[in-house]
Amino acid sequence: MPFSKGTKRDARNEEDDEVVTSKPTKKTKTSTDGTTGGGLDKDGNPYWDLSKLRRIGVSKFKETTLVNIREFYEKDGNLLPGKKGISLSLPQYEALLKAIPDINAKLREMGHSIKDVEEDTAAKPKSPAAAKPKEKSGAKKANIEATSDEESE
Repeated sequence: MPFSKGTKRDARNEEDDEVVTSKPTKKTKTSTDGTTGGGLDKDGNPYWDLSKLRRIGVSKFKETTLVNIREFYEKDGNLLPGKKGISLSLPQYEALLKAIPDINAKLREMGHSIKDVEEDTAAKPKSPAAAKPKEKSGAKKANIEATSDEESE
């Protein structure tokens, strides 16, 4: 009888292995530059995604402007704020910004490659309106007028 128990166990292990190997692995998506596009939440407050379920947002509470760094969870297709997070007042946020160069220097000493904030802001314009010079729109009008002249002849 011990022999038959051994074969049953072997058969079960083979079946279990097949079930385990057939399950797809869960993959997490990561952003290469840290922040992704922003938007407006349901209350009209601007936010920027840090990862799939983490955001930085700006909001008002009792006449005080706050910078929120928070985790979110998904329920019924909606992202709702979770318990984990912090709301910084403007003086606290400014203190964080002043500490960032020192934090980056410490991280570099530990062997991490961190870009300076000035490098990132110089490469990216602050607003979409600043990115589009008005000369381009004038050039488009000139091109349309030139095309219109050709058609009328």
